[in-house]
Amino acid sequence: MKPISVLLVLLLLSSYTPLVFAQQSFSDWAAVQRIQTNEKLFVRQKNGKEMKGRMIEATDAALTIDRDGKPVSIPRAEVRQVYTVEGTAQKAKWALIGAGVGAGAGAGIGYAKYSPSRDDSEIWVPVGLMFGAGIGAVSGLLFGQTTRERKLVYAAY
Repeated sequence: MKPISVLLVLLLLSSYTPLVFAQQSFSDWAAVQRIQTNEKLFVRQKNGKEMKGRMIEATDAALTIDRDGKPVSIPRAEVRQVYTVEGTAQKAKWALIGAGVGAGAGAGIGYAKYSPSRDDSEIWVPVGLMFGAGIGAVSGLLFGQTTRERKLVYAAY
């Protein structure tokens, strides 16, 4: 029994080896300086503030981004993390998909509640459809906001 447990522990530990070697250093400011102009950025400062904008330039002393049409310079010493942002939020698309799925599920639940022998039971199908569509649309909208991907470029701790 003991050799099997030792073997399992060794196999488990060896499965984490690729993760250790796959780690990379994010403390190189030159990586920030290599970001292309106009690329979307998310910057987290050491004081806790977060900024979104587009890359203008990065020097040895500061990072300058375009935030709502105004250039904002952030001193390098104040930058905690820099992320590039890829993709766009597809809120409308996912809200429509969610509304369709929710409407179908709500109508199905309403139909299960329907009974021809009871008065006013035909109201359950449209009520289920409306509630399902509403809940599905909100769920899809929230999911659509998360379709952007952030990639860490720089981190100073």
